[in-house]
Amino acid sequence: MAILRLPTPKDRDGPRRIPFAPFRTIGFLLVQFVVLALLLLGVLLVHTTQDLATLDAHTQYMSDLALASRDALQRWRSEGATAGAAALRQALEGIANDAYALDTRSNERLAHIQSLLDQSGGTHLREALTLLASLNLQEQARGRELLAAAGRDARYTLIGTAVALAAFVVFLVVTLVFFRLRILRPLERLQRAMMALEIGAFTRVVDGAADPGISPLLSYYNQMLGRLELLEKNRRQYLQDLQREVNNAAHTLIAQHAAMARSERLAAVGETAAALAHELRNPLAGLQVGCANLKREMTDPALAARLGLMEEELRRMSRLLDRPLRGARQSHELGQPVVMRETLEGLLKLLRYQVPDGVTLHLLPGPESICMLPLDQLRQAVLNLVLNAVQALAGQGG
Repeated sequence: MAILRLPTPKDRDGPRRIPFAPFRTIGFLLVQFVVLALLLLGVLLVHTTQDLATLDAHTQYMSDLALASRDALQRWRSEGATAGAAALRQALEGIANDAYALDTRSNERLAHIQSLLDQSGGTHLREALTLLASLNLQEQARGRELLAAAGRDARYTLIGTAVALAAFVVFLVVTLVFFRLRILRPLERLQRAMMALEIGAFTRVVDGAADPGISPLLSYYNQMLGRLELLEKNRRQYLQDLQREVNNAAHTLIAQHAAMARSERLAAVGETAAALAHELRNPLAGLQVGCANLKREMTDPALAARLGLMEEELRRMSRLLDRPLRGARQSHELGQPVVMRETLEGLLKLLRYQVPDGVTLHLLPGPESICMLPLDQLRQAVLNLVLNAVQALAGQGG
């Protein structure tokens, strides 16, 4: 009998024992049914075995009588009545010692036949053989009755076995269905609820169809789930309050250190930019002087124009590098009159030598216009746009 220990508030001396009463009742009935079925089958088998043993012995008894009668007839025909009577007397003495006759009067008739054979000569041999044949017929009739009784017992045994097996199968199926509906299914629901609890889902178990033996278990699980749900709600509220306080404190700290961090970053960037500008000014100045010298020595006007564009770009880079050194990091370049078409044509001439063969640069015709723009920033923006477009068309052409 299965025992489940569950603590209750009313138990002061310890946990309360809840027996699984349906299991105990079903087990007790099953044991009784099996014992009764085995006893019935045992009785039928013993009775059938006894009938078969008696039938076997009686068959041997009938065979001995037939052999004795046949041997006596053969001796009578070959050696005479006296020899036949002697042979029959000897055979009947061995048969009389075996108590396998079914008819209660068979032993008396055998004794009468022996008394006839004990008389002088073989004058009563014919009468003895006639009586022996009559005795054999009576024993055969009793043997047929015994065989019919053994057949009935065998049929009863088979019927009883079939009924017992059918009843056992029905009982087993009913037990399994009960176990499935009242025990396993509620436990499966409990298992799914516990698996859902692992991921934070609070799912209660319905115990309406559960066995009374496990209903307390499901009820205590639901109560525990309610307490856990309340604790989880309080924990989440506490974490929200704590998170709110932490956020407020973090915002305060961020506000206090924002200006100082910004100043430190700007100072570091300014120092780095000044150092880079100082390192790049000398090479750029050398390149600018070299371009100017080559331009003066160049006789080809086209090459001289290209060198002029390169010199102008180097001069623009020098101006950009001078700003950090002058402490003008926060100032903006002032606007100046810019002839847009002339500026763009100069940039395209410089860029045509930096694009692949499959890409062609065109400047659409338009009216001459002069705008107030920061020249260096304008040239840098146009350069970036054109170079990005060239990179996007790489390998395709256009």
